[in-house]
Amino acid sequence: SRHGDWYAEMLPGMVPVALLGSAVYLVSLSILLFLPDLAHERYLDEANARVRELEQQVDVLLAERVNGHSSSN
Repeated sequence: SRHGDWYAEMLPGMVPVALLGSAVYLVSLSILLFLPDLAHERYLDEANARVRELEQQVDVLLAERVNGHSSSN
């Protein structure tokens, strides 16, 4: 039949396209699912850097306070 011939001609060529489309979809989906983890990791890295910076400031201020008290005695 004409329909059977059409499918027999078209279907083998459509299989690789369908597989490629599925692969692209799955890769893009996995990237979308992974992006929030990357954003959170970046936020944690920035927060840890800020904490280290503040700890260094506290150390400097404590050292100045100790040196200020010892020089005034």
